[in-house]
Amino acid sequence: MKLNYIIFLLGSFLIIFGSNFFFGSPEKEKEKISENQEFQDEFTVKKESFIVSDEKIINEEIKNKNNFLKIENNLFKGEISLVGGYISNLELKNFYVKPSSNIKSNVFSDREYLSKIIFKAKDFEINTNLLFNVIKNSKNEILLSSKVSGKEIILRYLIEPNDYSIEREILVLNKSSDNFIFRIFEESLGEIDVTEYYDFSYFYGDDVEKIDSLPSEPIKEIEDISWYGFSKKYFLGAVLFNENLEKTVKYEKKTTGLMRTVLSHKTINLLSGGQYRQSSTIFLGPKDYKILSNYGSLERAHDLGWFHWLASPLEKFLNFSNQYIKNYGLAIILITILIRILFLPLTVKSMMSMKKMQSKMALLKPKLDEIKEKFKDDKQTQNQEIMNLYSKEGMNPLSSLSGCLPMLIQLPVFVALYNVLLYSLDLRHTSFLWINDLSSPENLFDIFGIPFRALPLIMGISWYITQKMTPPNPGADEFQTKIFQYMPILFTVMFWGLPSGLILYWTVSNIISIFQQIYINQKFKKMQGA
Repeated sequence: MKLNYIIFLLGSFLIIFGSNFFFGSPEKEKEKISENQEFQDEFTVKKESFIVSDEKIINEEIKNKNNFLKIENNLFKGEISLVGGYISNLELKNFYVKPSSNIKSNVFSDREYLSKIIFKAKDFEINTNLLFNVIKNSKNEILLSSKVSGKEIILRYLIEPNDYSIEREILVLNKSSDNFIFRIFEESLGEIDVTEYYDFSYFYGDDVEKIDSLPSEPIKEIEDISWYGFSKKYFLGAVLFNENLEKTVKYEKKTTGLMRTVLSHKTINLLSGGQYRQSSTIFLGPKDYKILSNYGSLERAHDLGWFHWLASPLEKFLNFSNQYIKNYGLAIILITILIRILFLPLTVKSMMSMKKMQSKMALLKPKLDEIKEKFKDDKQTQNQEIMNLYSKEGMNPLSSLSGCLPMLIQLPVFVALYNVLLYSLDLRHTSFLWINDLSSPENLFDIFGIPFRALPLIMGISWYITQKMTPPNPGADEFQTKIFQYMPILFTVMFWGLPSGLILYWTVSNIISIFQQIYINQKFKKMQGA
């Protein structure tokens, strides 16, 4: 029945789009007892003391370009601040904003930064915005030092020439005669925009937690996270911890579009003459699963949604196909055809079930109309008489739902492929026919500022043809019929701003449906004749 088809389509899109908004990563609240509870209570970052940085100092350091060191290798270039040692203004050399642009894609702009080191110490006057001096500044190694009253904090950065990561080591030396009780904080600032797929993420257990909207107040997460960072649709800046350290994450809205996060480590009681060492890996690069797989759990930063277990092999098969076809547009067409062939028996069964139900309903339509007219003022009696008619004719109106079940089995594959085509880095800036970029909406030309796109129109036309080839349901009321008639227009509008790779998949799928409908109609005519 057409109503079931409508329900299936609407349900499919509800699941696809709702997965990102309604079934995001659940927030976990787990409180743990610190090993140094007597110090932990005093240094807990409370809501009123959450802002541990001095706003005036931050603004001054941004204006003072002398406080920044240039860093560069064969894959990226950026800056390290001498105030806090954070990384900012980082660009990737092999990625551009647009296919024909000379502007490099950035992981962090000049108003964003990652992992600014901040200290708070007990009974000790120390500038929380540590100003470091340069000890060593070579192409592969940077050493920064900050000394205060017999205490020295050293930051060491190792930069490999062909690696998207930087190894960072924090070394604290207590050269004084007293114990040094302190906590280390890592402050970051990044963009948050759900429409652009910008979010803050961290990995806990086996799950990636995503924060893609700005909170109204500070939120505390006490977790043993493996990594955290700011993510853009195709790029990621993240800190991976090389030791299993107890950590607390807080995040808050900073300004419009910006989120500030503070990751605090447990309190350290460093004896006189002792040293404390902590190391981490800072990843600054593309969310390419082939690259991320070299960093353990960071591979999950390339999030492919609910059906990751299914989407991952689909993505690999898409890339495998492209190695031989040499065009991702053709690879999308190939994988669409293979999926439709795989589910052809289920699709035929579903369509035949609906055709049979439509045929039975057509035979009963005169009697149904007679009942509706006779009891038009008594809906309860009308419904009872209709059910009696169904029972007398040996017909179960709910049996048509069985025709939708085979279609629902295909839903995980559709959702998985949807996420692959939406997030796969390999599709970025790849062309097909007149389409310049399969990862973005096509734009042939503008009409009064409105972009004209051919592929969504072709998709809508193919959908309309499929609809016209499907006979109307005799039992459907006028409202259901109108909804079905306007669905091609509705989904053309919905798909207008989606990436071209997705629309190409759906268009090819619609064209295949046309040929399937021709086959089903011919087969059903032969059955009726027999």
